[in-house]
Amino acid sequence: MADATGTRVRAAAFDEAAGSYDSDFAATRTGLWLRQSVWSRLAPFVKPGMQALDLGCGTGDDALWLARNGCHATAADGSPAMLQQVAAKASGLHLERHVRTVRLDLNAPFATAPFAQPFDFVVSNFGAINCVDDPPLLGRKLAAWVKPGGTLALVFMGRFCAWETAYYAARLDRRAMRRWWGRARASVGRESVDVHYWSKSEVLRALGPSFHLVTAHGVGTLLPPSYLFHWVERRPRLFRTLARWESHTSHIWPLSRAGDHMLIILKRLATW
Repeated sequence: MADATGTRVRAAAFDEAAGSYDSDFAATRTGLWLRQSVWSRLAPFVKPGMQALDLGCGTGDDALWLARNGCHATAADGSPAMLQQVAAKASGLHLERHVRTVRLDLNAPFATAPFAQPFDFVVSNFGAINCVDDPPLLGRKLAAWVKPGGTLALVFMGRFCAWETAYYAARLDRRAMRRWWGRARASVGRESVDVHYWSKSEVLRALGPSFHLVTAHGVGTLLPPSYLFHWVERRPRLFRTLARWESHTSHIWPLSRAGDHMLIILKRLATW
C-alpha cells in the first residue's frame, strides 16, 4: 500500500516544480537534445492510431510528441499542476482531442489505474520510475497496461553516472557515490523526496517474464546532468558535437551503462 504522507509530499513537490520545469529542463538546449535522442530511439515503435500512455508525464512533452505522431495519448501523473500544464500545452497546439490527462500515483498502481483497456505503447521518461518504492508491484501492473505485442519504454536513472561521479569526486564530495547505494534524497522545489537508483537488472527483474528486452541505450552519456547545463550554454558548439556522437554511441557498452539515465525498450510477450 502506498504511503499516503509520501504521496502527498511528492505531489506537492512536483506541483511546485511544474511552473519552472520547462525553463529549468525541458525547454533548455540540452533538455531538448536529450529528449530528441530518446524520441529518435522510440520512433520506430510508434505508429499512427496507437493507444499510448505517458507515465509520470510531467508537463507532457512526450504525450504531445505521441499525439503529433498520430497516437491517442493518455498523460498520467501524480501532480495536478503538471497535468494542468499538459492540458494547456495540448490546447495551445490544438491537440486536446488527442491527449487526455489522468491523475495517477505510481506508488499505488492498483488503487489508481483508471484505464479501461491496455495500451499499444507505454513510455515513462526521465526518471519518473525512480520515485517508485515497489518496482515489482509496478511491474505487475505494467503487464496489465501494455497489450501483448505492445512496447514499453522506460528511461530511468541508473546506479552509475560517469559525469556525476567525476564532477563530485573532483570536489571530494561524497555525492560522487550517492547512486551506488541505490537510494538518496533529492530536492524538488522546497521539498525533499526519496529517489531510488535502479540497475538495469533490477528493473528487468521487477518486470518479470512478461517482457522481453529489445535494446538499451545510455541517455546523457556525453551530455551532462541538468545541474551542469550551464556548461553547455558556455560551449554550445562543443556539446552539440558531443550530442551527435552520443546519438551514434549510446548503445555501446560501457556508455550504455554510464549515462545520467538509461533507456530500455521492451516488448510485451503474448500470454496463452
